[in-house]
Amino acid sequence: MIQFASILARPFLGKASSGEGDGKKLAAVNTLLAGGTGDAWLPLGRVQATPSIKGHLRSTSVSVTRGDVVSGEETISWQQFDWPVDQHLDDCTFNSVRWRIYKNALICLELVASKDKEGFDHRDLLGHRLELRDRTGFVIGVWTAAFVVHEGSDHLAFAASAEEDFQLLKLHFDDIADTQEGICFRI
Repeated sequence: MIQFASILARPFLGKASSGEGDGKKLAAVNTLLAGGTGDAWLPLGRVQATPSIKGHLRSTSVSVTRGDVVSGEETISWQQFDWPVDQHLDDCTFNSVRWRIYKNALICLELVASKDKEGFDHRDLLGHRLELRDRTGFVIGVWTAAFVVHEGSDHLAFAASAEEDFQLLKLHFDDIADTQEGICFRI
């Protein structure tokens, strides 16, 4: 679909020549049609700017699990928040989402998603946004990541992680609330 739209866009991009500028113009059109990111995924990271979102579903985590892992001589605590129930957004399904937060500020996301063949788009950039709060409701930080899911995909698992020297998370780790807000989205 994107390739077809790019071909249709050529007359609007000026004269059809084989210069370098044409490739850049077509790449810009493809980026626009892909949701404006220009990437096949959004790397996991703390949100600094809000991406353009086509649609979203807000929900609360269903469960929390806590544990420890030994790394060398150090024991690192972690907390995991789960959204295990299917959430439907147009022709896309978020089959499950898990965020794991480590005390050393390692953040991990596991997202399982599907896209049926019913929709107009052949691919979507699907992601999840975590609004991590402490027990008082204060927002410690917001993290997001997204992945390209093609039509006809069923229960594809994606994973991402990021390690930050984020002092606020380290200070408030022991005060993280038992339930968290999350947003499934498509770009």
